[in-house]
Amino acid sequence: MKRLIKTEKWANLPMRPGFGSFMHPTEEKLTLIKQLGVDEIILNMYKNNLIDTNFDSLPLPGDHQWEYKDLLMLRNTVENAGIRLLALENMPWTFYDKIMLGQPGRDEQLKHVQETISNMGRAGIPVLGYAWTPTGVWRSSTTYRIRGGAQAMSVNLEDFKNAPLSHGRVFSEEEMWDYYQYFLEGVLPVAEEAGVTLALHPNDPPVPSLAGVPQLFRSFEAYKKAMDLVKSENHGLQYCLGNFSEMGEDIDEVTEYFGKQDKLIYVHFQTVSNAISDNLQKFNEVFVDMPGYYDPVKVLKKLKEVGFKGMIMPGHVPKIIGDGSWEERGRSFTIGYIKGIMAALD
Repeated sequence: MKRLIKTEKWANLPMRPGFGSFMHPTEEKLTLIKQLGVDEIILNMYKNNLIDTNFDSLPLPGDHQWEYKDLLMLRNTVENAGIRLLALENMPWTFYDKIMLGQPGRDEQLKHVQETISNMGRAGIPVLGYAWTPTGVWRSSTTYRIRGGAQAMSVNLEDFKNAPLSHGRVFSEEEMWDYYQYFLEGVLPVAEEAGVTLALHPNDPPVPSLAGVPQLFRSFEAYKKAMDLVKSENHGLQYCLGNFSEMGEDIDEVTEYFGKQDKLIYVHFQTVSNAISDNLQKFNEVFVDMPGYYDPVKVLKKLKEVGFKGMIMPGHVPKIIGDGSWEERGRSFTIGYIKGIMAALD
C-alpha cells in the first residue's frame, strides 16, 4: 500500500489561513474569500439524517456515495475562482451510520464509502474530514449572549443527562471501538491507494456518552489510540482547538505530540471560554480576542515550531449584528486576527 503522494496543491505550502464551515461555493462567498486574501477552503457537507434528509439541497447529490463527476465539477467550481479546495468535511450520516453502530447493512455501506474515497482521489480532492458521532453534535443554545450582544454556541452538560436513548439501547465502549476498527481497516487501504488523507474530528461536546452512545474521541489518549489502531500515514486529525480545549487537555502537549508526527491535517481555530464555569461542565464560544482556554498567539507559535504546514480556518464564530447564516462578519474578524498573528510570527 502506498502513502499519499503530497503534491504542490496543498502539502508543501506553508502554514496558511483558510475558510470552511459552508457547503455551497457560491460566487458571493468565493469573492468575499478572495477579497479577504484567502486562497484555500474546505466545504462542510454538514447535513445528516439527524438534521435534514433533503439531499437535493446538498451541492453533492447521492444518498449513499459521492460520484466522480459531481466531485470534479465541485472542485472546478472552486478552482475557477482562483481558490484551492483542500477538503470535504462530513459525509452524510446515511453513508455510514450502520458502520458506526455495527448494524446490518454496514458491509454495503463500507463499499460505498470506499468508492466515495476513490472518487475523491480521482477528482483531485486530497482530504476527507470525518466525524464519528452517531448521536450528532449537541448544543444547549446557539444564542448565548456574549460581548455586545453577539450570539454564540453554549453547552451545559446538565442539559443532556436526561436525554432518551438515541438508538434504542445502551452501547458499550468496547463494541464502539470494534466498529471503528472495522471502518479503519476497510477505508485506510483505499485512501492510501487513492492518495486521500482522512482527518478525524473530536466528539462535540467531548463527553463520555450521549443518549446511550459512547463518545470515543473525547481525549488526547483516545486520539493516540485512534491513530495507532490501524496505522497509516494517510490518517490524522481535524485539530479542533475548541474541542481539545473543552477536553481540558494541554494544547501545547497535543500540538507537540501530533505535530511532530505530521498528524495535524488542518486546524479549526475557535475559542472557548470558562466564563460560565470553571469545571468544564458549562462553556461557551467567544470571540478570538477574548480570554479563553488557550492563548491564540501561543498556539500559532507552537504550530509553527513543530513545522505544521496546513490550513488554519475559523471554526465556530459568534454571530454579530448584520451577519448572515455563515456569520460572514464574525468570520472576517477571526481570519483577520489569525492573519495578523501569523504575520507577526513571520
